Amino acid sequence: MRILHTSDWHIGKKTENFERLPEQREVLDEIASVADAENVELIIVAGDVFDTFIPSAEAEQTFFDKIRLLSEKRPVVIIPGNHDDATRLCASSAFAGKNNVFFFENVNEDSNAPFVVNSIDSVSSDNSAAKLIGSGCGYAIFENNKGEKTYIGALAYPTEARFKEKSSGESYSERICGWLNKAMDGNVDKLPSVLVSHVFTVGGQTTDGEREISLGGAKAVDPSVFPECDYVALGHLHKRQVVSKSRKAIYSGSILQYSFDEINVEKSVTVFDLTKNGVENLKIVPLTKGKKLAKISCASVEDCAKILPGYRDYLVELTLKLVSPLTRDENVYLRGEFPQIISLKLEFSGSDEHVKKGRKELSDEQLFNECYKKKYGAYPDDKLKELFLSLMAEIDES
Repeated sequence: MRILHTSDWHIGKKTENFERLPEQREVLDEIASVADAENVELIIVAGDVFDTFIPSAEAEQTFFDKIRLLSEKRPVVIIPGNHDDATRLCASSAFAGKNNVFFFENVNEDSNAPFVVNSIDSVSSDNSAAKLIGSGCGYAIFENNKGEKTYIGALAYPTEARFKEKSSGESYSERICGWLNKAMDGNVDKLPSVLVSHVFTVGGQTTDGEREISLGGAKAVDPSVFPECDYVALGHLHKRQVVSKSRKAIYSGSILQYSFDEINVEKSVTVFDLTKNGVENLKIVPLTKGKKLAKISCASVEDCAKILPGYRDYLVELTLKLVSPLTRDENVYLRGEFPQIISLKLEFSGSDEHVKKGRKELSDEQLFNECYKKKYGAYPDDKLKELFLSLMAEIDES
């Protein structure tokens, strides 16, 4: 069976308050095209479909539009990630299976497995490359039109609430290991198998795009805990990486560059054949849609005018290293001429007295941006900025 592995779509995510939804739509269309060109029979989405627990209506509409496109010709298996509200994401499971989309849902601890797939009463269309033929707690079995069967075991992101249920005294890694093994227990016929999960592994390389990941090791699992299977399809980390060659444990990575420390990280999906001999013909298919990120440093506005035209198709973090403050006219020029600048950082090389004087000459907007970024680690959104500037205007008029 030919399988495509993707994850970390983060539909609705912004970069420095810059809207990425149009790019997300483009790259999901591209994934559908890759699936068609590669004759993919099953798609696996290893978590973080959305960026927040309560996505916008536009983000949800994008998901439903694109998941319908992806599932027209083959089943799509989805697990919730740490950014997803599992209950909300899986709310449509009652009819999703009838449209070739299968969620692994959160269930009660008494069921002896943390997640269960939709019931088997789904109806695949006649032109579907594969269909669901069996399922249970933590697993599903698919069969393609050639009669080849694939076992999918899954463990979605285990929430804090899940771990607090019936505390067993086990460590994080021990609890995860137990659940992963249960997900594979249903493979009594020893079918070719894929384990899907959304966890952080020891040695995994993170970027700024992943939030709330514990780097101390308490909430990291060693790749050795993965049970015997042919391929481990992982989600959670935004950089594509192989964390265990022997177990073929792979993070597919996010579909877009979401943070400025990902500027050298190429985005892709992983496609492979799963046969009775294991994984064959594995290939990395690059994703070309969406804007790449770039960090640019300039010593003056004149330098910007020379360099930035070559980055029209990028999203840019610009650092201006100045000896005198940026004037209002220069700020207006940069923002108007180069809309690709989504982050502007100012560095002054003059004396402390000169820097203080320089700040006094900054516009209200620039001062607000600097103050907000220093306090909250991100720039204010447009609505908040407009509110601040309107208040300042009222003060000036009074």
